[in-house]
Amino acid sequence: MPRTYHLGRRAKPKAATRSRIVEAALAMYRDRGMSAASNLAVARAADVAPATVRNHFAERADLARAVFEAMLENLSVPTPAIFEGANGLPDRIERLARELAQFYERSEPWWRAYDREPELIQAWSGGVEQYYAEVERLMRAALGEELAADDASLAVVASVIGPPTFFGLKARGLSSDDAVKLTVELALPWLEGRRDVVAGRDLA
Repeated sequence: MPRTYHLGRRAKPKAATRSRIVEAALAMYRDRGMSAASNLAVARAADVAPATVRNHFAERADLARAVFEAMLENLSVPTPAIFEGANGLPDRIERLARELAQFYERSEPWWRAYDREPELIQAWSGGVEQYYAEVERLMRAALGEELAADDASLAVVASVIGPPTFFGLKARGLSSDDAVKLTVELALPWLEGRRDVVAGRDLA
């Protein structure tokens, strides 16, 4: 009698094994660095055979990309949906600063990992570029129709509400909430003035 195959049943354990491998590698990347995540080390941490890791990720770069994708999913990068119901530029900029600050704090271990291990720059290059493109899209959404196309406004937002400024303020003793308030107080008056300049230019 022919054997009946249930593809759905087979796919679930395979997906679960892949997920376990990625989670094990993700923890190793974060805590010990990419260099520590050898095929054997990941296999031991995931409680699978080394051949199983190779079966799911033929190349080390494949696993690195999967780790990056899992990292972003776990960190929950803010999306333009955070601006739903926002009341004008001040509200959008405040929401942007607050949501990004929370994201920066969630991702702080990964900023450190990225700084200390140059190999990650190459391994994650495509993913990092995509991440920055998404953050830029978020910032342009915060700027609204009046300023979204203005590169100077984008540069100010990226600089004042970016990770270096946020962590720099915290290093000087400010709480996260105070750091957010200060970055908004610094950025918003300039942006409102810039909006008037851009509007005047468009009318001219």
